[in-house]
Amino acid sequence: MNESVWTETADLPLSYGVFLIKDLSADLPSPSVAYANGLVGTDFINGAVVLTGIHTGSVTVTVQALDAAPDSVELDGWDEVAEVSVDSEYGDLIVHGVDEAHPDFPELAHAGPGSYRLRVHARGRDIAPHLNVEDPVEDYQISVWPAPEAPEVVYKQSDKRGQEYRAHRKKP
Repeated sequence: MNESVWTETADLPLSYGVFLIKDLSADLPSPSVAYANGLVGTDFINGAVVLTGIHTGSVTVTVQALDAAPDSVELDGWDEVAEVSVDSEYGDLIVHGVDEAHPDFPELAHAGPGSYRLRVHARGRDIAPHLNVEDPVEDYQISVWPAPEAPEVVYKQSDKRGQEYRAHRKKP
């Protein structure tokens, strides 16, 4: 069984309906990269963007750093699950909002600079779509492990918010 290096949970403040996973010193990735699968997208060098249901407020995020890929994909209880690759050029990969300070998660690039896989799970994005919330109504689990760059994999797509994002992407 795969060993967890660490697991942390925190409420993450965000705005503009997104949060980021990127090196502190990297440029901002474009939110449009995430519209293709409706959950998470990456331009690899600058990091990843996770699309939320809410516009502004906080979401609960659990981050799990692993030494290798998980043995299986957990789908029960989650609405959307996708996996992407991201590069951590500086080894200071973090989860944070666009304008907000990041929670006190350890750095995700626990093996130092290099390529990582991110598996993102989401639930609750249909509870308050496009709204501003005071208390978290959405949950995210992000598993991170060192791995060579690989194509995006979508394991589950079932919420309406993800469908909206995917439909928006297909418009001319």
